[in-house]
Amino acid sequence: MSKVRIVRLGLGLAVILAVTGIAEAQAPAPTPTVTQRLRQQVEQQQRQIEQQQRQIEQQQRQLEQRQREIEQRDREIELQRRQQQAPPQRAVQPAPPPPPPQATVPVTVQRSADERTAEQQDRDARSALNTRLLLLASVLAAVGLLLFIAFGVQAYYLWLALRAMRRTASLGDRNLTLTQRAFVFPRRLDWTVAGDSVTIVPSWENNGATPARSLRISTNWRSLHGDLPADFPYNYQRAPDRVFLGPKAASEVGALTIPLRDVQAAADRRVQLYVWGRATYEDIFEGTEPHFIEFCYQVEPSAGPSGAVKLTFTHHGPYNRADGDSMRPNDPDFR
Repeated sequence: MSKVRIVRLGLGLAVILAVTGIAEAQAPAPTPTVTQRLRQQVEQQQRQIEQQQRQIEQQQRQLEQRQREIEQRDREIELQRRQQQAPPQRAVQPAPPPPPPQATVPVTVQRSADERTAEQQDRDARSALNTRLLLLASVLAAVGLLLFIAFGVQAYYLWLALRAMRRTASLGDRNLTLTQRAFVFPRRLDWTVAGDSVTIVPSWENNGATPARSLRISTNWRSLHGDLPADFPYNYQRAPDRVFLGPKAASEVGALTIPLRDVQAAADRRVQLYVWGRATYEDIFEGTEPHFIEFCYQVEPSAGPSGAVKLTFTHHGPYNRADGDSMRPNDPDFR
């Protein structure tokens, strides 16, 4: 076994130990008992490999020593052979030139059966260790993949739960605002006859559980020959009345004074009489837009049993609306 392969096995063991430590720190599996057992097996195999490495190094040193002895013996044999082949020296004749050097014959070192058996056992042990390490690495990779998939599934369901919680909280806030906010509307129209005029007073009520802030009320009336046109401008001649209206409270605001002659003309069906109004206000909740409500009634006068004037109010036209079911008009009062 070469030293390079032994170093590679050592590096592989170090990497596996590092991966095992990271998996133990980040993942709940495998259990501490299994992890300790695997670590002990890896350490035991590492000690066996180190012991086998020392034995192989010792055997290599013995082989090198034998190689040197064989080379020394070959040199001695070659020297003796040259001495035997050399002719006897004569006193009168010069010595013949030395023979050309002969090529060195390589010597093949034959290993013993014990050495071959030990080397085969070492290869088998390394092969078994590599198989175990590969199996362990595959198990760790599979566990990491399963943990990643489980984390992704948990994150997805957590996101769904958070989205449902946000939606529930938003609906709860909206329902709370709708049930507790101020809601102002004209409950009825009261009227009285005073001299040569009729006074119509809307009665406004806050049906909500919180007060209405910045309540502004405007009213107006007009007599026309025929119905209101589709593009009729519902304008107001005076500034709105600003009042405070608490929860479950009512107030009469926006009185209209109509001459008695116009009322009589409407009773004779010569003209048609209309009254309209608008209320804008805010609730106490932060982040909500201003609210509004508008109304338009056709006034139908008639004579009572004693000859007194009697007024009947009927909703008329598209001006009967609120912020919940109509587009907010482009009006400075709503800004």
